[in-house]
Amino acid sequence: MQARILISHGVRTIQMDTVALDDPGPGQVLVRHRLTAMSPGTERASLLALPNTPASGWPRRVGYSAVGEVAAAGQGVDLAPGARVLTRGRHASADVVNARDAFPVGGEVADEDAAFHTLLRIALQGVRKARVELGETVLVIGGGLIGQLAAQFAYAAGAGRVLLAELDPSRRAMADAVPGIESLDPTSPADRARLADGPGEGPHVVIESTGFPAPINDAFILAGRLARVVLLGSTRGVTDEVNFYRDVHKKGLTVIGAHDSVRLRGGGDDPLTELLPLLWPPARDAAAALALAAAGRIRLDLLVTHRLPGAEYATAYDLLFSSHPSLVGCLFDWSDA
Repeated sequence: MQARILISHGVRTIQMDTVALDDPGPGQVLVRHRLTAMSPGTERASLLALPNTPASGWPRRVGYSAVGEVAAAGQGVDLAPGARVLTRGRHASADVVNARDAFPVGGEVADEDAAFHTLLRIALQGVRKARVELGETVLVIGGGLIGQLAAQFAYAAGAGRVLLAELDPSRRAMADAVPGIESLDPTSPADRARLADGPGEGPHVVIESTGFPAPINDAFILAGRLARVVLLGSTRGVTDEVNFYRDVHKKGLTVIGAHDSVRLRGGGDDPLTELLPLLWPPARDAAAALALAAAGRIRLDLLVTHRLPGAEYATAYDLLFSSHPSLVGCLFDWSDA
């Protein structure tokens, strides 16, 4: 099969190429994509070769969240042609993936929601690690896609107040449109004063989702005594001048790293099973998130700012490279391929 793929041949470049895909081998499936979802933070970091990204060379492909149909299956695969599946396929009209990484998805889940499954599970595992209690106040720093999703999951988990701190007014308006979420401007003293639940008290949970180093200091400073601070964004650089004594040690903070790779993979032989019994494997988290979306308990439609034919990819990547705040949720539509 011929497939159209997005590929980068150097820093700050992206283009559409046409390639021939091999037939799926044993344990593989060929998936014809319907939609793929952009991961703005990860893709920007990779294509700009920012700190804390893989040092492997070029060319490189991006994207890891797709919904599509099985076009062909290799030997030993139970998935039948025509089955709708979630994969970590890259931005392309079709891709060959391992069958163990292709998960059937029910008809109650819209393609537009299903395409975001990897982004959903990333945000959800960060909120799980925060162990949000009923009635607690949660502050999310950063109103990009992951931050917006984390805020919605925190509210669904029972937080009494969920506040989202974001510099850009359009992203604050996006958060305010979701029931249960309040936005605030972190540069406004009046808005920062709203964080206190009592004299000198701040949020019980702070989730840092920007991917920039400096806001980690803000997360420590704004957190209340004995709060949990979750580092959900993949930080691209080094955070300078952290006063650990004043802002972490004296406040009794718990700092939680929440990279998606540090989670259960499923099966009783996973060494994390006994250490982290309440965390879920990736497929189960994705299914839980999509069930919430199908029930209307999280609203992905409010986060989609761009839906583009795959051939119009340049529109999205021009915004991505310039960090334009108008780009939040972006879907590439491959139905015309």
